[in-house]
Amino acid sequence: MPDSPILYKKLAPTRVAFIKAQITARSEILPLLEKLRAACGEAITGEALVIFHGGAVKEGFLIEAAYPVKHPVATEAIQTRTLEAAPALTMLHQGAHATIRETVLKVYEYLGQHAWTTSLFRREIYQVLDETHPENNLTEVQVILHEWDRLLAEGAQQVLGPKARAHLMQGIETITPVSTFADYTAWIQGAIERLDTLTDDEQKKCRVVSHCAHVFPQERIAHLREIYRQGGVDHVLREMYTDDFWYEKPVRRGNVIQMRKNPYDPEGYEKAATPAERRKAYCHCAFVHPYLDEIPAKLSPTFFFCGAGWYTRLWEGILGQPVRIEHLETLLRGHTQCTLTITLPLELAGEYLPEGERGNHA
Repeated sequence: MPDSPILYKKLAPTRVAFIKAQITARSEILPLLEKLRAACGEAITGEALVIFHGGAVKEGFLIEAAYPVKHPVATEAIQTRTLEAAPALTMLHQGAHATIRETVLKVYEYLGQHAWTTSLFRREIYQVLDETHPENNLTEVQVILHEWDRLLAEGAQQVLGPKARAHLMQGIETITPVSTFADYTAWIQGAIERLDTLTDDEQKKCRVVSHCAHVFPQERIAHLREIYRQGGVDHVLREMYTDDFWYEKPVRRGNVIQMRKNPYDPEGYEKAATPAERRKAYCHCAFVHPYLDEIPAKLSPTFFFCGAGWYTRLWEGILGQPVRIEHLETLLRGHTQCTLTITLPLELAGEYLPEGERGNHA
């Protein structure tokens, strides 16, 4: 059958009863939904769904198996909450869930061609769930969108006020769900240029643009916050060193954390024949990629503070206090890597490095 269309939707708030669980395989989802269905009974008002929490755990998937309900349901294993309103790109998947990744990737491909970026959350709505004949399954895949421009507007309002927000956001009304990726990145370039005219204060720029950053998985922050509460900063760093993909081996010297982002494509980064190829292999951000061929880049280095917000949310979540982010190297200034410092509001002596680097700093 031909592919169903990819649609933009604004999802309404929905009250759901759910079981939150870490699973290793999709086969574990149906028993959770059966348990929910038995417990919720006549309270159920709609189709079964699952929310996937991207990046929340090292192994398997962290999910919420859920049903919409007309009143709260609570047991030892079941909780009730309201799913927030959210924009999403959606597509119907016909058939077994073993092949649903193919549909998800089609949505992501479309997303990359238009004025969108994704959050870390995805939902699956099981419109038809046939355990005996899975080829009859009909599942709505919902990729939850990250509203970069709305968050930029909020950051400008909070830091610089309503007049600055209006100036910064001019032209955003021309960006629609069908706008091209090129149109959106051109608007972003202009918005960052306007921000540079509004203030020379680097920390104010950081607070505005870092507000746009993707949301760091809350489960990871909570885990590290508890480690910090029990053992302090170096215990947090030790835990981070066990997961180089997410935490990139930060180094502490006094109260300053030094970070170097990992390359997006390590093999391409090492084999790159030109500085531009090296920068593109290094970069994680699709919004930045079009600007890496020429240096000085047409996109202001102020945009780098968007990535800084990722670390701000992580460390402020751990400490419960503000931190100061300053970038040292950025691809937008022609460097072949991105590095930054995170100044902690703590009195700390000495240094703490990954074990493999300690001998080199004795």
